[in-house]
Amino acid sequence: MGARILVVDDSPTIRKVVAAILAQRGFEPLLAADGQQALDTLAVESIDLVLLDFVMPRMNGYQFCRELRADASYRNLPVVLMSAKGDKIRGQFVQQTGAIDAITKPFDARGLVAVVEGALKKHAEGRGRPVPNANDMPLDEAVLDNLRPSRALSDDPLQRREEIAAEFAQAVGQLVIPELRKLEGSGVRTAGADQLETAFQRALVPDAIGTLAPIVQSTSWTDQLREVLAGDLSVISIAEVLQLLDLQQQSGALSVSSHQQAITLFLRAGNVDFASSQGLRDEFLLGRYLVDNGSIARSALDQTLHASGSEQRLLGERLVERGLVPEDTVKSALARQTSELVYEVVRWKSGRFSFTVGGEHPIAVKTKLGLESGSLVMEGFRRVDEWRLIEGSFDFDEVLFPDPVAIERLDSETNLTQKERAVLQAIDGQHTIREIVNEMEGSSFELCKILFQFLNSRIVRRRAA
Repeated sequence: MGARILVVDDSPTIRKVVAAILAQRGFEPLLAADGQQALDTLAVESIDLVLLDFVMPRMNGYQFCRELRADASYRNLPVVLMSAKGDKIRGQFVQQTGAIDAITKPFDARGLVAVVEGALKKHAEGRGRPVPNANDMPLDEAVLDNLRPSRALSDDPLQRREEIAAEFAQAVGQLVIPELRKLEGSGVRTAGADQLETAFQRALVPDAIGTLAPIVQSTSWTDQLREVLAGDLSVISIAEVLQLLDLQQQSGALSVSSHQQAITLFLRAGNVDFASSQGLRDEFLLGRYLVDNGSIARSALDQTLHASGSEQRLLGERLVERGLVPEDTVKSALARQTSELVYEVVRWKSGRFSFTVGGEHPIAVKTKLGLESGSLVMEGFRRVDEWRLIEGSFDFDEVLFPDPVAIERLDSETNLTQKERAVLQAIDGQHTIREIVNEMEGSSFELCKILFQFLNSRIVRRRAA
């Protein structure tokens, strides 16, 4: 038999169909109904790859990956996500779990086999994504959703205060109790957990929470912050917030979070001096911009990152100190990075924002980029419109192949940029659009824009995956 594939899905029909497809192609399928059963199987069976559903009872796909990465015996095992929600969660899941690929349900036999064979080949060649440490993986989004405040709260201020306190206590219990259960010999089992949750409800009354509030706020990057504006992105867009802060020439930190991603914009008199991010794709890291504009070779950048190890100093400072990149070049890359983070956050339709004053970020103080908020927002709107057009024009799971006749005519009539030639070279009739974008250096927006232009000019053609 061929490679041993563990199929993890709570649907008996999906398990049966996938197993039949794999068996016909010479693979050896093993089956599990949820993440916990999959872990039990891994403990006694040798597995080459896991095909993993996302939404499952008892232990979902993300929770399974956290447990997988925590065990040295099989933390490097390649994982492929298969989910009906693939388009919505694929990028985030792959980024945070180190999954090697993803496929969206429903899929046909050829598409499934192509993804499995591609994933096995990537893993064998060492081309998989870096595997994260379990402790570095954020909480499961489903858990975080349960922790968010309820909208069905009383209109009575006193009763509302009690209800919020109860929700806070329940949220603390949901976070703490599962961790206590993991402690060997803790004695926290189902009955004990119920009692502990009741204890949280008794202890975390409104007055107690009010006392704790300053401690919670002090966990931010400075203990001098004072929140002056907050809201819901689904009601007030971040573009409107930026326009207001620009009009009033406000200075402070505008933090925006959506699901497990966060972007913070540091403003001075309404202009953007610097932006930082958490949980976003690697394309928003500073090193990418330096490589992209030819300021440093990828190998030199990787050597610097490897040599620095756990050093806390920022990448730009290390590169300047080593004489690899001039300071003004780093500042120019920071301006590009900050601009693209603004363009990205303008796209967000849901999440929370908070504007705080009273502190200064050291990088913002040093760089003082002074980027005009109005110009950034306008460019962000333009990109949003282009993204809608681009994303509606092709399926990211489509395979593209070049048209030799069109390319021959192109070489004689048109001068392509270096980036355009790199994208054209990556189109080989085997890789999907998603794979091309994920594996190439550069902005997803710019890469997709080039692919969109190639398709419209018929330089490349599409083939269903």
